[in-house]
Amino acid sequence: MKFSIASVLSTAAATLTIFSSAQAAAIPTPVEIQKRDIAGLNNYACKLTPAHPRPLLLVHGTTLTVDSWSTWAPILIKKGYCVFGQTYGKYKNVPLLGGIAPIEDNAQEVANFANEVLTRMNATQLDYIGHSQGGILGRYWIKYLDGAGKINRMIGVSPIQHGTTLDGITTFASALHLLNPAQPLFDAVAPALYQMIVGSPFMQKLNAGGDTSPGVIQSNLATRYDEVVTPWETCYQDAPGVTNTLLQDLCLLALNEHITIINSKIALRWALNQLDPSTAKTANCLSVF
Repeated sequence: MKFSIASVLSTAAATLTIFSSAQAAAIPTPVEIQKRDIAGLNNYACKLTPAHPRPLLLVHGTTLTVDSWSTWAPILIKKGYCVFGQTYGKYKNVPLLGGIAPIEDNAQEVANFANEVLTRMNATQLDYIGHSQGGILGRYWIKYLDGAGKINRMIGVSPIQHGTTLDGITTFASALHLLNPAQPLFDAVAPALYQMIVGSPFMQKLNAGGDTSPGVIQSNLATRYDEVVTPWETCYQDAPGVTNTLLQDLCLLALNEHITIINSKIALRWALNQLDPSTAKTANCLSVF
């Protein structure tokens, strides 16, 4: 079979377009990223109690902001948790979007905020819920910064524990020798994106020696319809004692994908069960009510 130069260039352009579109799939619309005040968030006057003895840190995903927790945070606060969160990872002149700076920098920013929370709340440990990229920043804080011993429970919601193939698009682009040439374009505006591809130097460093953090109670929730972290099974960690759950095993009718999983009341019920197993209630389709 013969290919013309025009057809090859056309294919290359199309592949780059598809790759760019897939990366952009997780970028929220202007309506989704509009500022939503979360009453009670970052309240340093909040009192830790025997029922909730540790601050709870919520860490958003790539291209999102702290406002992405507008469904979960008010409910967690109402239940008595002292909830904290910030928008991390803004990069250069890219407005509105968080989590796009180099992941090492993002982890340091989250670590600095977490350490401030611990100090001001007079606590030695916190509990941690991370969505997408947020699900791995705590691991980096523990492994390469000063986070050892500071996280009690780490809960990942569609966490990108082992990187992503973007439904095979990165593999296809690599086979066509398009992946590496395109990287400078993405790194100029959002260097975190390429760091989350399966097999990237960052992912190799993060998972060197194992994908869990000693002394931390770890849980992960995945969705079968995840279009960003693929295959969805890569949200899981492979070690004794880790709780790995598929959202659709809790409710077959749950259609939530990568972004909307943090709007799911079923996923929230599951997370509440991880935070405090002593008050656990069944997480299922009825949890939406």
